[in-house]
Amino acid sequence: MNKRMLLGIALCTALSANAQKRLQLDVNIKGLPEGDKVTLWAPLPNRVDSAYVKDGHFSFDLDMSEGGTTYIMQVGTNGKLEQGTFMYLEAGKMNITGNGPFFKDATYTGSPFVADWVDIQKSILSLNASIEVKRADLYKKLETAVSLGDEEAIKNLQLDINQLEIPLTKACYEWVLAHPHAGAGSFLINAMLANKLSNDEFKDMLAKTGPELKNTFTIKRMTIQKFGGENALGLMNSPAPVFTLNDTNGKAVSLDDYKGKYVLVDFWASWCKPCREAVPALTATYNKFKDKGFTILSVSLDDKKEKWMQAVAEEKMPWVQVSDLIGGESPVAKRYGVMAIPAAFLVDPSGKIIALGGGEPLNQKLAELLK
Repeated sequence: MNKRMLLGIALCTALSANAQKRLQLDVNIKGLPEGDKVTLWAPLPNRVDSAYVKDGHFSFDLDMSEGGTTYIMQVGTNGKLEQGTFMYLEAGKMNITGNGPFFKDATYTGSPFVADWVDIQKSILSLNASIEVKRADLYKKLETAVSLGDEEAIKNLQLDINQLEIPLTKACYEWVLAHPHAGAGSFLINAMLANKLSNDEFKDMLAKTGPELKNTFTIKRMTIQKFGGENALGLMNSPAPVFTLNDTNGKAVSLDDYKGKYVLVDFWASWCKPCREAVPALTATYNKFKDKGFTILSVSLDDKKEKWMQAVAEEKMPWVQVSDLIGGESPVAKRYGVMAIPAAFLVDPSGKIIALGGGEPLNQKLAELLK
């Protein structure tokens, strides 16, 4: 075999490998508004791409060399939920076809990851939708109990919420283990299981999966956030990155202002549904420990002040709220390695991060520390 032939084979191999790291996303749906802008947003890397509708069609050709992750696709700029959808994407091809309106009852075909995503929609997301009304009702009751300071009701409602989520958590866990080579499983680990798995359980789950899942952008970011890395800040047991941001009145607030207290640095946003659903339980934690040397400092990843202020008022959060109002580009969020919200970091009186996350594990930790 001569050198020219070897060079040709090597070049073809390189081109083929490069092609495999791209995604061709093609959408044909009847009745889409002509000329509307379509935004495709990846929240974790905070990547935004756009296209325009022409004759019910639009397409994207994306570089996926960093690995698969979850995207949100929105038609138009009015923010209506029914005009958008979210999905897991990785290198390959995805075709979406339908008769409208928008993505309702659309058909998804293409590379093997597409079939995995469709299966998650049918088996997991449908289960999640089936408990949504009950979940919302329990959170509303929890909010009322918190406002009344009814500790017994708060405890019972939190138990009811945990019980309601058990079948969904079990289904997510079983799906990932049954599809160890499916990158789409990273969506379930991040969106459905992240706050329910300890670090050891997270490592144990990953040990049972293949490189297709481990090398997704989502899982790589989760691993960095949980355990640090050569080029990342190891958060646990390290000094919390100090920051200064303006509160809702435009007053500068620094994390250093809280030295001597246990403070939960809480990242959230007005548009984040899980963040807002978590507020009643977080408020209960705040009320329980606020007189024992604990407080909360919430950092919003909003980019519009009016939306931020409206959400703060609606959720009636009594602790300090700050934001730089530049969304996912916030340097503070990047310094903390925030890959998804809600995300929370418990900082001790010396300024060191001693725990991650909220919910019942946070309550248990604070009960130990603030006896």
